[in-house]
Order: sequence, then structure tokens, then C-alpha cells
Amino acid sequence: MDRTASTLGEESEPSALLPPKARSAINVAGASARDVTAKAGRKISEVTPQPVKDATGATLDSALIPALKGAVHLLELVTDWTAELMDPEKVLAHHRAKGREVSTLADLQALDLKDLDEITRRIVLQWRTAGAAEGGALGVLALVPVAGGVTAITLDVVVMQVLSTAIATRVAYAYGFDAMDPDQRHLIDRMVLRAYKEQAPKTLAVREASSAFNAGLGRKNWSKKLREDHRLMAAVEKLLKQFANGQRVPVEKATKFMPVVAVVAGAGTNAYVLGDVAKQAALYAQTSLLSEKYALPMPPNLRNSAETP
Repeated sequence: MDRTASTLGEESEPSALLPPKARSAINVAGASARDVTAKAGRKISEVTPQPVKDATGATLDSALIPALKGAVHLLELVTDWTAELMDPEKVLAHHRAKGREVSTLADLQALDLKDLDEITRRIVLQWRTAGAAEGGALGVLALVPVAGGVTAITLDVVVMQVLSTAIATRVAYAYGFDAMDPDQRHLIDRMVLRAYKEQAPKTLAVREASSAFNAGLGRKNWSKKLREDHRLMAAVEKLLKQFANGQRVPVEKATKFMPVVAVVAGAGTNAYVLGDVAKQAALYAQTSLLSEKYALPMPPNLRNSAETP
């Protein structure tokens, strides 16, 4: 299979790796988040019952608005992260700085594996940290009544798709594979699909936390319907009772824990997913490189479906 990479002087379109809908969504993500932030203060005020507004409105505003602004800044970073990760020149520049004569990605395959590993050695820790920040920020965004909710969850999924694609692309470049080559698309697709599958439980948890948060605002008493409709908050009530020696837990106290659930679910899952994408992509690319270099067959479970008999 010919993997000769194009020279850097030739035009490259990394965005072609992303589906049109994803490209469009990430282009407007920052603008959408800004709009959410601009409306958040007004929407919180509009949907919050007066008693709660009088007692905790200032707290809600002071806690959520800065978090929303942080989410906007984080989303704006996605474009920079993506551009950085999907630029093959960054990988080549690293090796040139080490005194290695490389001009194309194909030249990297002549280097020792330990030299190529320099690019990916810290990538898992780096993207676990970034995933935690992104997931936590959008976990908060999902709790904003009316203005957030499904919009935030959608943005999170799109951002995770874009970052998963970009990380897998950087890893492919690191081992001398041209991610723009159609023959390499299966590596990217495999990693993005893996990321999608691992996000499902998080999306459900954040959606339930958001719904319970909105349902609990302003309530004074528990009801059978509230517990049945929002089992997540009912579970938090039971947990809090254990720390209160079985004493009654007010609805408002359980409600205040919903943002914690959303942030933990988003941060924990995204940290794991992006770290796992980086780790598995590196292992896959290392295996592919050694397989080609030494004419060894790829393990059956790692073969491109198009090459499987």
C-alpha cells in the first residue's frame, strides 16, 4: 500500500476529515455558546420562582455566569486545538529540532519507534486533563434553564467528535501515516466511533441531572411523582440521608447537588474518552507501522474491514 505523504508545500485540508455537519456545528459552536451566555442571566431570572429568586437568585447568577463564560472560552480553544493537532508540520518540526532530516511524513517511518513515540508519550495525560475541563464546563452549561439543556449536550458531543478526530489525526502523523490518505480513514473512523459509544452514559446522566435541577428549583416538599420522575435526584437524596443519620433531606439540598453530578459525569467521561482515544490510536498506529516495516500481518481484530477477507 502506497503511503507516500504529500510534501508540505502542497495544499492540505484537515477539515475534510470531519463530516459536513460536524464542520458546520463546530464553526458555530462558539457563537452559540456566546448567545447562551448572553441570555443566561435573563433566562435564569425568568424561569426561577420568586421565592427561590429572592433566596438564591444571586447565588445562581454568581455561580453559573462565570462558568458559562468559561465554557465559551473553552469552546473557542477547540478551533486552536484542532488546527494544532491536524497540522503535520508540527510533527515534522519536532523531529527537525532534534536534528533528524525529514521533509515528509513518509520520512518518519524510517526513524526508530522510540523517536516517534516522543510525540505521543504525554498525549494521554494531556487529553485526559483537557477532556476533564471541557466536560466539566459543558456539564455546567447543560444546567442553565431553557438557554442550555439539549443545546449544551449537543455541543459537547460535537466537540468530542472534533477533538477525537484531531487527536487520532495527530497520532497518525506521529507515526508517519498521512491521515488525509483515504486508506488511513479507517483509523480515524475507528477512534471516533469508539468515542461516540463511550459517551452515551454521560449524555444520559447530564440530561437527567439537568432535568432534575430544573424540576427541583423552588420546591419545598418531596412528592412520589418527583422521586419517580427524577430517580437520579432520589438516589442523591438517599445518599445524603446516610450522611445525615437518616434525617430528612430537603428538596433544595438535593437539587443543589445536581450541578455536581453533571460536572462529574461530563468531566470524568470526557477525560476518560479523550485519554482512551489517544492511547488506543497510538497503540493502533504503532502496530500498523511495525506490521508494514517488518511485513507482519495485522492482528485480526485490528485489520481494516476493507482488507478483511
